Amino acid sequence: MSKILLNLKILLSFLDIVRRKDFMLGGAVQEIEANLADFCGAKYAFGVASGTDALILSLKACDIGPGDEVITPAVGFFSSAAAISWVNARPVFVDVDPNTFNIDVSKIEAAITPRAKALLPIHLNGKMADMDPALEIARKHGLRVIADAAQAIGSRYKDKPIGQFGDLVCLSLNHTKIFSGFGDGGMIFTNDKELAEKISMMRTYGAPTLKESHSNNVIIGVASRLSPFHAAVLNVKFQFLESYIAKQRENYFLYQKLLKGVGDLILPDEHSAYFTNGYRFSIRTKRTKELTEFLHKRGLRAMDPYAVPLPYLPAFKNLGYKTGDFPIAEEIAKESLALPVHYSLPQDKIVSVANQIKRFLQS
Repeated sequence: MSKILLNLKILLSFLDIVRRKDFMLGGAVQEIEANLADFCGAKYAFGVASGTDALILSLKACDIGPGDEVITPAVGFFSSAAAISWVNARPVFVDVDPNTFNIDVSKIEAAITPRAKALLPIHLNGKMADMDPALEIARKHGLRVIADAAQAIGSRYKDKPIGQFGDLVCLSLNHTKIFSGFGDGGMIFTNDKELAEKISMMRTYGAPTLKESHSNNVIIGVASRLSPFHAAVLNVKFQFLESYIAKQRENYFLYQKLLKGVGDLILPDEHSAYFTNGYRFSIRTKRTKELTEFLHKRGLRAMDPYAVPLPYLPAFKNLGYKTGDFPIAEEIAKESLALPVHYSLPQDKIVSVANQIKRFLQS
């Protein structure tokens, strides 16, 4: 479908919402919830205002609060650990696997104390964490599992989709993601009926239905609903989701092919247990800073999204972590660089970036 036709269909869907005055949790939201629940392998899906809200509501639904600890990786986007702090719990950071950047499951048990109440793994860069052993550890210690799948729509672990791993699974739908809509948005998945009922109420002021939000507030809740306009964009684009992921993966694996064996580059580890959606192609080199400057001077965008391990951010200074506590996270912070890989990029752009990297590292 051409971009003009796609935009026209989106505009018509907006006009339909206005005509029907379907402004809160109406048909458009219900449609994308049903489609994404099926796509991600979950019984229930709830559209919320953002991926961060998805995390916060999930933590609250699991009754996590003051005095509780939540175990989470030392590498990732700020919102995961911030959500833990936002509900007045304590993030307990664990170092990561150098090959996947995801939580090192062999180090989880050492971080568990009597105050631990949940495990919050992140499926980073579009590759799921090693969930079977993580879930086994969580079951052994009675921990809830809330997965941050913000970057992982369409990814799979042992041929199963994201919605089948964890008590609650949180997705981001903002403009930086493979599947994005109109501004910020998020989705919560679960296969647990009781948790589903809580999430449903928590996003509508704690009431069973939107109409009852002024008169029958059963639990403490907030207003965190996916906009119908955002949902409308997602509904129009949903038919193309698999093709978006396929194109993203083409770009991702083209980098793998072109950069294999170049200089000191460490490329993303590929394993048969993991099906990546190709969200981010992160390389590692001892010359990250110089390579970044080299690419920027040539008008090529590259970024280091994990330049500071989460425990070392000023916001978490009170937790008392110090340099040396997370050696792998520190290595990743110094050496990693994310290359442009979005499905909208033509392959000649990927080739151009790869050629410039070769030129720099082989000089």
